[in-house]
Amino acid sequence: MMKNFMRSVFLSVFFGTALLSCHSSHRADEIYQTLKDGQTKIEVLIDGAAFYPQTSIFKGEIHLFDNLFRVNMFDQFESNVVVAFGGDKWYENKPLKKQVFRDNQVAASVMIGRLIDKQKMKGEGYLMAEGEIRVETLSDEKLVMYIDGKVGKYNMQYTPEKWSQVKCIVVARKPKIILQGVSKQQVYFTEKEN
Repeated sequence: MMKNFMRSVFLSVFFGTALLSCHSSHRADEIYQTLKDGQTKIEVLIDGAAFYPQTSIFKGEIHLFDNLFRVNMFDQFESNVVVAFGGDKWYENKPLKKQVFRDNQVAASVMIGRLIDKQKMKGEGYLMAEGEIRVETLSDEKLVMYIDGKVGKYNMQYTPEKWSQVKCIVVARKPKIILQGVSKQQVYFTEKEN
C-alpha cells in the first residue's frame, strides 16, 4: 500500500512539474530554437494528456486590428487552433492578459480542434469555458502565448462537470502578422519589456 501511495505521489509531482514547465520561458526558448521561419509549435495538455502529436507543426496568421487580436493556425494533420480577444486598445497593458468566460465568447475565446477520422471528416474539438490567455511576446520575430483554464467539448461547454483542465503554450518563429488600424509600435513587445 505504501508503495502505491509513493508511486501516486511521484506521478503527481512528475505531471505537476511537467505542466508547470509547459509554462516557463525556458520551455518557450527551447521550442523557438527548433522552429523554422513561419512555423508555430502549439503544445496542448488536456487533463494532463498531449492533445497534438509532437510532430505537429502549425502555420497560419496573426491578425491585429485596433479592436481585435486573432490567431488562426493549422497543422499538417488539419488540426486547428483559434485564439481571439477584443476590446478597445486591447494592446495597452503588456503582457497581454485576457480572461475567458463561458458566457462572453466575443470578448475572448479559444478553440482547439483536431481531425480524428479523415475519411469520415470526423473531428474532436474543445472550446474554452473559463480561464486566461496571456501573451508574453509579440513581434515580427516571435509570438509566445500561454493558455490556462477549463475547456469543454463543443456540446459540453455549458456543462461544468464535464469540463477538462487545459494548459497550452504557443510559440511562433517569424509568424505572418497582418496589422490593420494599429502600428507595430503600439502592439509589439517582448518579455524583457514586461
